[in-house]
Parts: sequence; C-alpha cells; structure tokens
Amino acid sequence: MLLTKAEATARKVLTDFGLDDINAITSTELKTIIQARGGYYEEIDLKNIDGRIITFEGKSIISINKNIAGLGKKRFTAAHELGHFELHKNIQPPADTQYELCNWYQSGSHEKEANDFASELLMPTNLFLQQCKGKKFGPQLIKQLAEIFQVTHTAIILKALKANIHPICVIAAKNNKIKWWKMSQNMESADHDFVPGWTKYKIRITSNLPPPPDSVVGQFFKSTGNKSLETLQEIDKSTWFLTHQQDNPIMFEYCNYIREYDFGLSVVWQD
Repeated sequence: MLLTKAEATARKVLTDFGLDDINAITSTELKTIIQARGGYYEEIDLKNIDGRIITFEGKSIISINKNIAGLGKKRFTAAHELGHFELHKNIQPPADTQYELCNWYQSGSHEKEANDFASELLMPTNLFLQQCKGKKFGPQLIKQLAEIFQVTHTAIILKALKANIHPICVIAAKNNKIKWWKMSQNMESADHDFVPGWTKYKIRITSNLPPPPDSVVGQFFKSTGNKSLETLQEIDKSTWFLTHQQDNPIMFEYCNYIREYDFGLSVVWQD
C-alpha cells in the first residue's frame, strides 16, 4: 500500500523509537514521545475543544482536554496534535474538536494529514492487517481492534477503509445532511487475484441532502431521547445503492452517532 507523506512520517517516528509490535505501541505513553520530539505535553481543562497545539518561537505546547472520556479518544487526539507538530511547524492549525477528528475527508488538508499521521502511528498498517487476517468484518471485529490498538471505533472504521480489509462504504452525515462518502477499491487476494470492490455499485445519495430515511444513520437524525449511539441493522441494498434484480439484497449498516455534534458515521457492507 502506497503511504502518504503523513503516514511515512508516522512510520519514521515509530522507527526512531523502536516501536515495532502492538504491545510496545499501546503501552508507550504519547506524552513521552511528544516530549522526546521536542514538544511540551499537558492535560488541562479546555472548553469546547479536545486538543490544540500552540507554537511560538520554535517551541510547541500540545494541550489535551483532561475531561475527554475514553482512553481511545484521548490517545487519538494526542497523536493528531503530534501530527501537526511533525508536519505543520510553519502554520498555526485551529483547535480540534471530536467533529474534526471524525470528519476525516472534509476537515481540510492539514486536518486530514494529522488524522492520517495519528492513524498510522497508533495503528501501523502492517500490524492492523495482521490482526484482521481471516476475521469476519463487523461490529465485533471493530470492537476487538479498538481494544487492541486502544483507539475509538470511528478510528478503526476509517482505518479499515484505508487498509481495504473488506469491501465497505463509509458515509458521514451532519445535521441530517450527507457530508461525504468513501467506498473500498478493488482488493488483492492472497493468490494475487483482484477481488472486485464496490466500484461496480452506484451509490444513490447526494451531498448536502438527507440520508435515506430507512438507513440507520437516517433513523438517528429522526430519533429523540436516549437511543443507543451505536446501532447495527440489516438493511436492503436499495437503501444506499442502485440495484439489479440478480443482486443479493441483504446488507448491513453499523452507525456511530455523536449527539453533541449531530454527526453520524455509518459503515455499510455485505458478508
């Protein structure tokens, strides 16, 4: 898999610290890495933001909201800010919220680069693929991987898309409007044959219009009260795609919804 500049930079950081197995990566404090690279790390009370980096006269302070709930979210936020430190020393990136960290493909090039860096730093592709080999894609695998790599479910879903472990489609929506979607490309099998991805399917949604009302993410936007923020449902392929009579109509949609930002991220696939 061809690495981006951000991913290659993350690999170099791992190499510099001799981190080449999952246990080393998950047990190593990001604070130690940040300070060893020349930054200052702190956890403080930040209102309405998860993380930020401030650089002045060549010195950088990475601040993480001490009130972040969940180790995975805190680790990814810290790795994201380290990505800014490594890649964007000559700019002053904006403070980051959970929305920027989830809205991978619409947060601007610098934010995407920082996310790519964090993803490769915390989930090196070669180790990620090893953990996925021979396993069925679905919420159980997502949760297992999130525990192994100590990141959020959202981070795992987006890494699965990039690593191409299974044909999937990821759809992001905010305020009941589709913001972006990405589909798996063709995959190479163990015997070096190409397994068709979803390039043959035509998705039937349009940016800035509501998601299908019968989709899982569409149901979240219509719901009120304390409905679960993670849901798996069996859906009909026609919910998201133009279909043909001979197609298998059964698909699955797993959605993570962040009520604070009215933001939903769905992953759709077939077994």
